[in-house]
Amino acid sequence: MGQSSKVLPAAPSEGRRPKVRLSKPVEQLVNRFEQSARRELRRLIRTSSRFADLAESFPGAAYTLAARHTDRQSRQHAARLVREGAKLKDVALALDLPLWLRRLPPEAFTGKIGPLPDNETFARRIATRLPSGRTDPAFWLASVSFAYMAADEDFALWLAEQSICSEGAHPERLFSVLAAYAWYSKAPLTSACRLIVVPWRPEIAFDTALCAAKSWLNRLRLVMQLEPGKLVDSWLRQGEAMGHQFVPLLNQEDILEEAQAMQNCADQYADRLAREKCRLFSVRRGTIRVATLEIGPHPRETGILAITQLKARHNMPASTEIWQAAHAWLASQTGLKRLLPVVAQERALNARIWDDLIEPYRQSKAGAAWLPSIPTQIAFSRLDSDMTDLARRAGVTSWLFT
Repeated sequence: MGQSSKVLPAAPSEGRRPKVRLSKPVEQLVNRFEQSARRELRRLIRTSSRFADLAESFPGAAYTLAARHTDRQSRQHAARLVREGAKLKDVALALDLPLWLRRLPPEAFTGKIGPLPDNETFARRIATRLPSGRTDPAFWLASVSFAYMAADEDFALWLAEQSICSEGAHPERLFSVLAAYAWYSKAPLTSACRLIVVPWRPEIAFDTALCAAKSWLNRLRLVMQLEPGKLVDSWLRQGEAMGHQFVPLLNQEDILEEAQAMQNCADQYADRLAREKCRLFSVRRGTIRVATLEIGPHPRETGILAITQLKARHNMPASTEIWQAAHAWLASQTGLKRLLPVVAQERALNARIWDDLIEPYRQSKAGAAWLPSIPTQIAFSRLDSDMTDLARRAGVTSWLFT
């Protein structure tokens, strides 16, 4: 075949330009962005080198343009500003992005960027809490955005400086109860706030806040599960021995009063009580509460009830005198033999009470879809599981999460 018969490459069609290969450094920068944004980002960079500058100086703005997570008119306006060499703050304003986001790397941006505070005070304070080292920037940004949406700026700043394992984590699930607890801590006129023992504040340690939020969740369950008249069988009779009275605790009012007076965890037993795992009694000497007693299955003798806990105020050990009185009272009972159900009865949570408790939060937070709409046992078990997962990720150890 002659030289003149060689096939020549086809000329580009009119109006269509051959793709220009990006330089290695620019291509490496593009590859740091989420996969879905890379193709459009390459196209933008080919139209103007200023988009490469934007990807380096303000990755969040470049990502928002390339991922098309805002309306077309805003993107076109922002793109024109970039080509004209406008200031970053003008580009940020066109895309409705806070300027402090420019400090985050390309890896921080996945999915649609959620609502974020955009004021000088927050920008100055968040600057000292930006992710570094082994912190996952995408999880960090998603957590800050959810914290702001589900609570407020103070909670977002507080959460921004926490160290939490992020592998496979979903902020909306991990922090849903914690955020609601923080919001109610600042709503003193609400019924749900009155169930908080240790309120959230910006200086609170993470383990203290998480345990307080779990305690609050358990108290919410208490008022929904143990209304007056729901639990009537105390297993053992109320009575007196050696000058001490033993009074059964069967409803929310009695249990909350006991927990408050004794500064103990009686208010965390709603689920165990409702599932027929135990019964609680207040031990009193006259009008003075001196201990809280738990009755449950004997650890070795099947079908026999026994004292499983007896604690004085602040969960301190009860005195010998109180123990002797408790055993004397127990000895006077005729119903110590009791076979507890193998499958615990599930007591429904009162949906009306739940709606009343959560309504102020839902009104403030556009429905708060991250909390259950109907308080089923399954829904609350999931909240419990998510909080236990958060405790594990944050290295928080407490009997509340066992």
